[in-house]
Amino acid sequence: MRKIALPIIASISITAISACAQTKKTSAVQAGTSYAKLVECAEQTTLPGRPEMEPTTTKRIVLVWKSTAKPETFVWRGADGWTECAISKASKNKTTTKPKYQFGENWYTTTDISPEKIKKGDTIELVPVYGGKTPIPEAVTPQMTNRLFFKTKANTWLYLPVKSCIKRPDIAMP
Repeated sequence: MRKIALPIIASISITAISACAQTKKTSAVQAGTSYAKLVECAEQTTLPGRPEMEPTTTKRIVLVWKSTAKPETFVWRGADGWTECAISKASKNKTTTKPKYQFGENWYTTTDISPEKIKKGDTIELVPVYGGKTPIPEAVTPQMTNRLFFKTKANTWLYLPVKSCIKRPDIAMP
């Protein structure tokens, strides 16, 4: 009788383990291209005027929000880590008529905005803010770099791949 009971217990534990594995697959991070369209990623280095100071590089990601669902947060995952982003709404500057976004130039202005105020069609500028301690979700693997992650109330983490980042000319401070 014991020989019969062991295979039944073994099959029950294998079924329970495979059921747990399936749950993790459903919570995997998915592409969020139906929620937002990446316009541009650009970075620019500011060279300080004093030799004892370190140069700083700022990354800016511009996107158009395409969904009626409100985002909750945006997080950048680059080679240098996982960091939350400051969110601004970008508006065309009425004094200039540049045909496309040019980081470092003033053809568009930004206004800080909270995620719940973002509407479908808004142009958003995101700037990674380093120094936070936001934990990386378990579903985000170490191989998932150069991606902008975001979350809505209805979804788990979604991402937009950032395939290239334009390098703008350095700014030398006097």
